[in-house]
Amino acid sequence: MLPWLGRTVAGTTDSSTAITMLPEPNEDEIEFILDAICDYLNVKVWHVDVLSAWSVIHPLARLRAFPGIMLYAKITLVLSRLLVESGLHIEEDAVDTAIKSVKLSPTNKCLTYNLHLIGGDGYDPTSFTVLAQQYVCLKKSYSGKVVPGVMDTATAKHLSHAYGTLAERVAAIAQNEHLGKQLAHGYPFLEAEVAYCARHEYCECAVDFIARRSRLAFLDTDAAGRALFRIIQILAAEHNWDKSRQKQEVQKATKFLKTFKSSKNAQFHDGKHN
Repeated sequence: MLPWLGRTVAGTTDSSTAITMLPEPNEDEIEFILDAICDYLNVKVWHVDVLSAWSVIHPLARLRAFPGIMLYAKITLVLSRLLVESGLHIEEDAVDTAIKSVKLSPTNKCLTYNLHLIGGDGYDPTSFTVLAQQYVCLKKSYSGKVVPGVMDTATAKHLSHAYGTLAERVAAIAQNEHLGKQLAHGYPFLEAEVAYCARHEYCECAVDFIARRSRLAFLDTDAAGRALFRIIQILAAEHNWDKSRQKQEVQKATKFLKTFKSSKNAQFHDGKHN
């Protein structure tokens, strides 16, 4: 189990699978993960604590005596409560192992620790305070009226963490273009982020945003579904989509989100018990 964006990631399992573009979690494996993690907790974890469940396909090399590649589905759950903290350095270990395996002689050690991502140059962890003090989240009501709102601490921290020194660009869109409303209740993602990602981060479809730019689909499947209509509205305005393209986006994103929980696992209600 690992902490992730205010939630807890639990998993994973491995089982052989056929190739498909949209793998789905298996109900038995979801139950297996829930049962397994209860051995390490002093609280019972129920199905309604699961906000999202997904499966990915990854290759697993056979031993040398049995050459080839096996395909396995890996199941992961996101839980509504923060339960445990841990950390992994799998990527660095994998690169180090590959270097040893082929007997390479690198001239330097891993550079990742000093590699700045876009928005990382000059980043200050306290910069969220500037966003909270200098920007407001103007938003439009359903009637079209512009309503002022504050840039709360949670939203400011999210923007600062996600965009670094470029966070002010997103905040400016929220303020100047009246896109300061949250996309989903309980999550800090703003409408302005959709516009920003369409303009500057090559966000070309709704699935791009809910899965790859914001990770909302992985954090809370139902919340992503509720935000979908507004996300497509904004992307349509940015990319000049017609009604036909918007309908396609709804269909594709809905089909994508359906793979995040099995038919028996459809009683997710914002992570709250009935």
